[in-house]
Amino acid sequence: MKRSKQLLVVSHCVINQNAVVEGEARSPGIMKAAVDWSYKEGYGVFQLPCPEFTFLGPERPPMTVEEYDTPEFHAHNRKILLPYLEQLKVYQDHGYDIVGGLGIQDSPSCDPGKGIFMKDVIQLAAELGINIDFFWQIPNTKTGKFDPNHPKSVFGPVSPSTEKDNEAVK
Repeated sequence: MKRSKQLLVVSHCVINQNAVVEGEARSPGIMKAAVDWSYKEGYGVFQLPCPEFTFLGPERPPMTVEEYDTPEFHAHNRKILLPYLEQLKVYQDHGYDIVGGLGIQDSPSCDPGKGIFMKDVIQLAAELGINIDFFWQIPNTKTGKFDPNHPKSVFGPVSPSTEKDNEAVK
């Protein structure tokens, strides 16, 4: 069977909800709808590490974007991301298509628009010449069900300047 050579970069907890802060899981294990969609589309799943789990452990308290927006957390993110993004660069340099990313809406780390970790992913990827320019998201809805055709599951295009662009609109 021929490989698709298409990769979807996903937040850790899409595949492993056990990494999520107590009381915030949107699924008991994997986020099945997102995984099923990835499979149907023929996308390989490139799972990122969980920055909150590796920074504060499994019994960490819920925190806000502002509480994670510290020099220590940004440094931690870059440290854990570098080996992953170097691997992603090898894929890209060998003809693999990075179709986009899949984040978690309203996560202080993995929201594609405001999450501290995702901002660092996008910034470091750009520095390394890796093109991740579109994001879907697990919506923060009652069911948390991912549907790639529903507007709440689509974040849209991103770039290292997305935050600056969003600030200019305000």
